[in-house]
Amino acid sequence: MATVWTVPIDITPRWLASPEVQAFLASNDLADASPDPRVRLAQFADVATALGRNVGRTFTSVQAASAALFDRIDGDGHGVPVALRLAALRLIVTTVHQTRPAPKPLPARVAEQLGVYVYALLDPRNRSVFYVGSGRGNRVFGHVWAALEETESRQLLEGQETDHTEVTTASIRRIRNIYDAGHEVEHYIVQHQITAADDDRAADGVRMALAGVLGLLEQETETPGLTNLAGETLELAAAPVDDLVLQYAAEPVPDLPTPCFLVEVKGAAKRGATQDEIYAMARQSWAAGNAVRETVNIPVIVFADNIVRAVYRAESWAMAPRTTDTTLWRFTGAADPELEAQFVKKRVTPDRVGLKKWPGSGSVSHLTHARPGR
Repeated sequence: MATVWTVPIDITPRWLASPEVQAFLASNDLADASPDPRVRLAQFADVATALGRNVGRTFTSVQAASAALFDRIDGDGHGVPVALRLAALRLIVTTVHQTRPAPKPLPARVAEQLGVYVYALLDPRNRSVFYVGSGRGNRVFGHVWAALEETESRQLLEGQETDHTEVTTASIRRIRNIYDAGHEVEHYIVQHQITAADDDRAADGVRMALAGVLGLLEQETETPGLTNLAGETLELAAAPVDDLVLQYAAEPVPDLPTPCFLVEVKGAAKRGATQDEIYAMARQSWAAGNAVRETVNIPVIVFADNIVRAVYRAESWAMAPRTTDTTLWRFTGAADPELEAQFVKKRVTPDRVGLKKWPGSGSVSHLTHARPGR
């Protein structure tokens, strides 16, 4: 068990909502607090700026955290009252009970499906990309396995990274810092199944294109630990490795219930999405015809990225507010545990309902065993 001080990405709202901070702003009875509310407000703003400047950083001692947050302010002659120092440090202190486990090797079937790929490593403390590389097999885990000294797992790696030693060293240092803070590196596959006459050159080309598109060029900043690439957030078509493992390793769904109504809810694939959130998203407006709405307790199968995420029984339908000439409907229902046990986390593809691809409407009525065009 260890104690660290990490400035979280949501530090600003937490700082604003802190009862200690609010008490400091409202009272001048605290130790070394100025009687002038304008001075206290300025001190509050100085600390808020310092916290924002250090988002994502982890410190292994209270002295190091204090120096990073308050020394610049003290150097300007303003100083930081004890009450504000303690409020800030209490907001960022964390007890790490157990280090997160190292990632497990990819199943052989998944590695084969990925082929040559471009990957990105993301620091969850500030949602920044700190490394982009290319490879095949388990290469996406190479730096983390090296940082965590997973010698046996490293023997599974194919080929070598082409980065210089200083880049590798900086990456490993940052990864260890992430794990020491009680977090884990997030692994994203940016593009996979890359093919060309020379796969390595193709992957390098995609890697450089990615760097240009994202603007992930190494630069001098006050945020420590940038390695071979640096960026703000990973909001692309990139997919977490865990999601791709789920897609490519998942068993196909059994025969679909007839009738049923399939709906594609992209947000259901979001990491950490709760069952309540998935249900709320699944109830959006759908082009449900009379046959669907008139079928008592028709199963509604929710999928995203070709993986079933939930199954409900529609108990009733209500017309949604109209924004176009098309009448759309929302269902109210409940989860079906029996069907979820059969379908959730399994792979469903358009051919299972006689289609070549999923329709743009996001919904499919599967009412009979007959196939379109037959």
